[in-house]
Amino acid sequence: MTPCVGPLSPAAQCRRFLTQHLHQAERVLDIGCGAGDLLREYLARDCEAVGLEIDDALVHRHRAAGLDVRLGRAEELPFEDASFDRILCSVVVPYTDPRRTVAEWARVLRPGGIVLATYHGPGYGLRYLWHGETLQQRAYGGRMLLNTLSFRVTRRRLPGFLGDTLCQTHAGLLRHYSAAGLELQEERVFDRYAGLTRFFGHRLGKPTDGSSAVSPSLAPHQASA
Repeated sequence: MTPCVGPLSPAAQCRRFLTQHLHQAERVLDIGCGAGDLLREYLARDCEAVGLEIDDALVHRHRAAGLDVRLGRAEELPFEDASFDRILCSVVVPYTDPRRTVAEWARVLRPGGIVLATYHGPGYGLRYLWHGETLQQRAYGGRMLLNTLSFRVTRRRLPGFLGDTLCQTHAGLLRHYSAAGLELQEERVFDRYAGLTRFFGHRLGKPTDGSSAVSPSLAPHQASA
């Protein structure tokens, strides 16, 4: 696990990570494209960039602005198999079913393609719980950690708003990657809190021969992060 240090904020480090190793003419999918900033950056670098959003109104606004954004969910991508060279997923997985989301990445990614994903680690929820500025923020951190623990034990989210988000861990994500046939190529930590990972990123690859492997240096001996 490689720390990323320097004057950049965690958000800026995440953004830099999501635009690394860029090749022109790639077909790129940004899952949960939000305001569309990454789409515009990839378009400016001569890539074919497609976005996905769950909010119908936001999809219409992006289309009116000339961006190719589709309506859909991360767990059921409205695209054909092996149709993208690169997938971006910026802190979207915490709000989805991680297993199904990762399986969809593998389905729509071409052999030899990569996924660049960023996540909330346990330190994200703990910081809100201990140092949230409002009772609402502290409650958010508490329910995030409680839901993460429940999901780890039962593989089910808590009901209603209690289960709206999860913290991701190295070990848990490795299980999803292995099941989907994706290879973890790089793990980078952008920020920690109380010794626990707060923001981190993974670069994944889809092998060209259908095999799946995890680098020994990235084995889950640091699963608490």
